[in-house]
Amino acid sequence: MPKSITYYLWSFVERFGASLVSFGGNLVLAYLLEPSDFGMVAMLGIFTSLIFTLVDCGLSDGLLRESKPTDRDFNTLFFFNLASGTALCLLFAALSPIVAWYMDQPALQPVMAALGVGAVFSGLTIAQFTRLRSRLQFRLVAIINLGSIVLALACAIAAALAGWGYWSLVVLQAGFPAMSWLLLALFSRWNLRWEFDVMRFRQLWRFGANLLLSYTFVQIANNVFAFVLGKFYNPLQAGYMGQAQKLQQTPTNSIEGAITSTSFVLIAKETQPDKRRAAILRMLGITTLVIALLCGTLIGLGRPIIDILLPDKWLPAVPFVQLMAVWGLVYPLCNFMQLIFKIYDRTAVIRNIIFIEKACIVVSAFALYHYGVATIILAATAISATALIAYMVAASRVTSIPFSSLLGNYLRSLLAAIPLAALSLLFH
Repeated sequence: MPKSITYYLWSFVERFGASLVSFGGNLVLAYLLEPSDFGMVAMLGIFTSLIFTLVDCGLSDGLLRESKPTDRDFNTLFFFNLASGTALCLLFAALSPIVAWYMDQPALQPVMAALGVGAVFSGLTIAQFTRLRSRLQFRLVAIINLGSIVLALACAIAAALAGWGYWSLVVLQAGFPAMSWLLLALFSRWNLRWEFDVMRFRQLWRFGANLLLSYTFVQIANNVFAFVLGKFYNPLQAGYMGQAQKLQQTPTNSIEGAITSTSFVLIAKETQPDKRRAAILRMLGITTLVIALLCGTLIGLGRPIIDILLPDKWLPAVPFVQLMAVWGLVYPLCNFMQLIFKIYDRTAVIRNIIFIEKACIVVSAFALYHYGVATIILAATAISATALIAYMVAASRVTSIPFSSLLGNYLRSLLAAIPLAALSLLFH
């Protein structure tokens, strides 16, 4: 078996294994907790989703695109991550009373402060995971990530059984990076040295600064729906939206992430332009096809899926799931297209498109909340579709791949979702 296939397999094991375990644990917690408990934590998703982005600042992607990063590079990344993670933890604690006041939910103050602890552990793990991926040790990455989510879920379920309510979900979110740090310390050998290369950091920062801004807007836009529902409706509605996003994003993000994370390293190391272009088109088609099939299934079978997997108290989340699946036909492919510009060192393109796209999504969510969830998500879908076209136009110029090839590749794969969704609606 070619080594590149092995790398993809382990990447899929990591993403899908972690997603499957996380999904199973989430189902258990959905039985033990109330939708409003999930809503309390989902309202803070707009902040907690930024932890990795703000701790890493896009620097790990800068190292992954290097052919031979040195130990000094990883040491520099580690100490920057640790410092930024500690600062973010303190910032969460300082902002928690303001956020609780704005959301009119006093209970959010200690929750937000506690979730900030995860930033410190993220700072301890990002450089080590980057080092393992750069050296193509996807097997070890998969084992550690799977082990981390299993341990964190076990702690969260134990807390839920003990009657901790929404604090069980805090244990889960803060516990995952903590368990990752523990397992990395046990199973990954790394001779960390006290060194920080200022010149190297500046080079990485020039690459990562655009990604920092881009990823920040991505996370804000992806979590704005639960935030808006929690603010203008109630935690119950935010809980339904949070659960819908998990049901939709667990498979689609896992697929997109597994393909993108591995493709980024392998395609970046490919020096022949023709082979690089062929790999981009091949991965775009595969990613679109699988995501389209999954989202088509969710659109048609949203109700029976929730009816089978979750208790009756979650049935109001059905339309949320179906709407998120419609958006899921577009936005994961925007994420995939971004790897092209990272490979070709054109991160300013990502920054510019994401800034406009995500700013429009956030503004439209606050402007349209009076018209309901469907209007908000359909508006986001239209905005992301426009952004995807913009990515393809820019990618065509950067890679010399014809725009028609990129768009045709996407549309052919997307069409597979239409008959599947129709059949699902007809026979469910």
